[in-house]
Amino acid sequence: LVESWSSIVHDNKPLIIKNVVELQKINANNPAWYKSLTKSRVYNLVLCPLSFEGELIGYIWATNFEVDNTERIKDTLELTTFFLSSEISRFRLLNRLHMLSTVDLLTGAFNRNAMNSRVDSMANDNDPGVHPLGVIFADLNGLKRVNDTKGHEAGDILLKNAALILQEVFIGYEIYRAGGDEFFILLKDASKEEVIEKETELRKAIAANGTLSFAIGHSYVESTKDVLRAFHEADESMYADKRKFYMEHKELDQRRG
Repeated sequence: LVESWSSIVHDNKPLIIKNVVELQKINANNPAWYKSLTKSRVYNLVLCPLSFEGELIGYIWATNFEVDNTERIKDTLELTTFFLSSEISRFRLLNRLHMLSTVDLLTGAFNRNAMNSRVDSMANDNDPGVHPLGVIFADLNGLKRVNDTKGHEAGDILLKNAALILQEVFIGYEIYRAGGDEFFILLKDASKEEVIEKETELRKAIAANGTLSFAIGHSYVESTKDVLRAFHEADESMYADKRKFYMEHKELDQRRG
């Protein structure tokens, strides 16, 4: 019903209905709305559209007021929509700044800045509650080779596809791109069995994809306060997996190139 108001309210100008006679004119263009208004015993109305950067995002209105106050009510509602639009603009700007500071725009994962903030928060948390934590490191194999042979655009596509795989497997968990070809996932409140299951699920998803290769390592600690130890252990586990990969695929080892 609200979506139908745009057929009556034009050019972001307020709609003013002062009496029942004017209200009846709505019936010709929007009988459903007219029926709703009369059912609610509305006999006058000031309706102001709320827009932001040319986009209609809502309405604010007043009904059943003293007709002598119509102009004052209209002015008040228009001023209110101005303040609301300003507040929305400020909120969206702050939200975008927060996104730029915490999200990796290429992959949609959280970025290194967000990772450092999250890890520091966990390590210094004074919450007496104990929350187990799983950490999974996933390092994308072969990114340098793709960048060198096919260009960075192809490398970016590889990174995006890698992130998509991680997002499909780790729904509901925190995924970070630590930098370059390194991703890590925080599995807060997951059991050790769940962490291992998720790593296995990731390996199966990679095998099914056929175009991606990750070196993977995991760690599990009984408390988020041990997050730094979990990071260290997962990192060592991942590098052991990476060494194994390049031992089996020496032709792809360009890490020192």
